[in-house]
Amino acid sequence: MAQFPSDILFDIFSRLPIKSLFRFKCVSPLWSNIIDDPCLAYMHLTRCVQEPKILLLDHHHHTPDVTFTEAGVFLKANMNLVPKFANSKAYFLEGCCNGLLCFTKRCDDCVLVLFNPLRQEVLALPPSTSSPPLGKRKYGLGFDCLTNKYKIVSVFFREGGYENPDYNLGAQVYTLGTSSWRTISKGPPFPLIGKPIFACGALHWLVNSHDALKDKIVSFDVGKEEFGLISLPKIWVGHLFDLGANLAVVDLSSDTHIEIWVMKEYEKKEWIKEYKIDINAPMGMPNNSLIEVIGLWGLGEILLKYNESLFSYNLRTSELRYIQIPGLSNDTEVLCHIGNLLSISRF
Repeated sequence: MAQFPSDILFDIFSRLPIKSLFRFKCVSPLWSNIIDDPCLAYMHLTRCVQEPKILLLDHHHHTPDVTFTEAGVFLKANMNLVPKFANSKAYFLEGCCNGLLCFTKRCDDCVLVLFNPLRQEVLALPPSTSSPPLGKRKYGLGFDCLTNKYKIVSVFFREGGYENPDYNLGAQVYTLGTSSWRTISKGPPFPLIGKPIFACGALHWLVNSHDALKDKIVSFDVGKEEFGLISLPKIWVGHLFDLGANLAVVDLSSDTHIEIWVMKEYEKKEWIKEYKIDINAPMGMPNNSLIEVIGLWGLGEILLKYNESLFSYNLRTSELRYIQIPGLSNDTEVLCHIGNLLSISRF
């Protein structure tokens, strides 16, 4: 294979499973360098079909596989079907994108780290230079497919903004591989709530406690670095999530079922009621508000979480089945995870 041009090797490797590529790293220094090249990681994202797996972020596991420090995260874990990361309660998950996770320290949100579970690599990022007088920053991790760059946006109250009825929010952007944050001219129109969902080249948050905009989503176009507003369907929205790279919301208002609405054509900003899952609310509850829809995983199934239980809904058979995971707690964060070949240690 030594006689093959490198561009042909890039093309072949970009279509192979990640597990195979990691084995091929030991074939030769040339192969190892190609497999660790960021260009291959970006090609692999669009060419190799991967089945999402279940990723658990367990805050109360008694045999730590991961230790968080101010400098980053030290890992001792294998990427199998359900990798468990423990002792993470000192850090807060801000968001995820293409298999990369972004964390801040709970008591100091200036401490920001990027984490690739597949490679078990952690990168400490430069602290945001903003100084919000009140409240915590909100972060979001996204990917610009035109430049193949990962970006983190930081949203904060500007000085004196808390008393401003128009919510004078500021924002900064950090591009992975650079040395500093950049302040952008205009922040979001309203405060944000929850973790952002990255889909269709943009980050998305629900609006925080503002009746006039309770049916809106704040978006951030990662490429253009611009905020915008998107209308929600006329439903009782539980939360946002990513469903097969599409933006989705769930209606939890019924006590007999949940409805999943998907924005199939993002440019048109039109919502379609895609799925109805029959599931009864717990005894004494008026609706299914305790259900969390995680996303797609495995061979076409939707993962659901209720307290300390996981369920999987088969899109083909409409079967709802229980997934047994010993030691799963109510505090365990569950993600549908696709591995990313990118070696963030190179940055």
